[in-house]
Amino acid sequence: MTEPKSYKDTVNLPQTDFSMRANAVKREPELQQFWSENQIYEQLSQNNPGELFILHDGPPYANGSLHAGHALNKTLKDIINKYKLLRGHKVRYVPGWDCHGLPIELKVLQSMKSKEREGLTPLKLRRKARDFALKTQVQQA
Repeated sequence: MTEPKSYKDTVNLPQTDFSMRANAVKREPELQQFWSENQIYEQLSQNNPGELFILHDGPPYANGSLHAGHALNKTLKDIINKYKLLRGHKVRYVPGWDCHGLPIELKVLQSMKSKEREGLTPLKLRRKARDFALKTQVQQA
């Protein structure tokens, strides 16, 4: 009686040098370094024949901690920029901060006791709001 054959030997499976695992923890820093050293993004954008696309990024607001909404916001904007880049546009991304206004002033007032608020002038409030915004920027960076 003959030995049964292995089905693996009867199927023509594709062969590849790619690893079965992405190993992103190791590969991602290598890819980022390659893109940075070779200025891939800049070259792609400069060589594109299309019109200029500028995304002026507003918040994250500097009046609180980061949350999942911030990650979604940045991810969607990154997708839009990359889509435009791949469609042939010259892409410029201009990040910004919303470090002024009522939300920050309210956050500062909420953190103060009522006694502290009594002698608070508009100028002192603005200075406290500026300090709060700068501190939050450092935390979010």
